[in-house]
Amino acid sequence: MPPWVEQVQDVKAAYILPGNPDEQDPADRRDSVVIEYTSGDAGQRCTAMRALAGPEHGFIAFTPTGTAVDSNGCLSVKLGS
Repeated sequence: MPPWVEQVQDVKAAYILPGNPDEQDPADRRDSVVIEYTSGDAGQRCTAMRALAGPEHGFIAFTPTGTAVDSNGCLSVKLGS
């Protein structure tokens, strides 16, 4: 796990999702840091992760209300109804 992950608060779980070396897009070949948060907005969490980690990892942020991925510009997708 990258050292910057230890600076992140409200974390339920964190892990690395291996990239796919067969993907055409280099961004899809990167490993992604996946963080499940206990609270907050997924889009805001994803944006903050991007600022901490730089370009070497992808990011996926899960919160109780949504999920966001850096490859879609950290647009949050709402979970549930």
